[in-house]
Amino acid sequence: MAFRTIIAFIRSEREARRVIGAARLIASSSERTHIIGLYTIPSPIVYADPTGFADTTLFEAHEQRHKENSEAITALFNAEMARGTISHEFRIVRCESSSPSAGVTQSALRADIIIAGQPDPNDPDSVNDVTDPLVMESGRPVLFVPYKTALPEKIDRVVVAFNGKREASRAAFDSLPLLLKAESVDIVWVDPKKSIDPSVDIPGTPLSDALRRHGVNVNPHIIESHGEIYRQNFAAADRRKQCIAICDGRL
Repeated sequence: MAFRTIIAFIRSEREARRVIGAARLIASSSERTHIIGLYTIPSPIVYADPTGFADTTLFEAHEQRHKENSEAITALFNAEMARGTISHEFRIVRCESSSPSAGVTQSALRADIIIAGQPDPNDPDSVNDVTDPLVMESGRPVLFVPYKTALPEKIDRVVVAFNGKREASRAAFDSLPLLLKAESVDIVWVDPKKSIDPSVDIPGTPLSDALRRHGVNVNPHIIESHGEIYRQNFAAADRRKQCIAICDGRL
């Protein structure tokens, strides 16, 4: 089991390398794997001037800005992907709305997973939060790459933040290709409710059992927060190994 078609949604040069790097990290070495770099051009938001007419220079500035961005990102994507042997292409899609995520949802049916950058407050081109639209409207698993965290060389360990709800369970099973590649997987439930099933000693055990049948090396854990933020083993992942976190219906 592997992700065969991966969409790398890139909004700026600043986030390009981390999104491309994440796509290459989770891509299978199989010749059937294909990465689609994607840049979307949203519809411009144009306001009327005091006389009631739209300022055409706003259209021109909008088009010029996205033309320059798309050309620079296309060149960077092709240069980065040329360093490997993974099949790839780059697409520029126009959106019917002012949201850049709309173009991604139009292309989502062709992909196994979407990779996007976490909004960076210091990057004007990626500061808009597309998290909810991508997760709620694309219908595909979404992996967000943190802007402050360096990419690991490989995925050794995965932490699944679980709360017993549908979204968390869906995220866990959607991430099976990642879980199978990991050396170890921990399912962590913070402040779980007492189970009504007497056969379950640790909440999250049924999910662990199901994943284990797929060949995942997985163990459930519970954390009692006592009203405080947990800052030890799982909060910082594991300092000895690289880790990816999966939670809240998103990767």
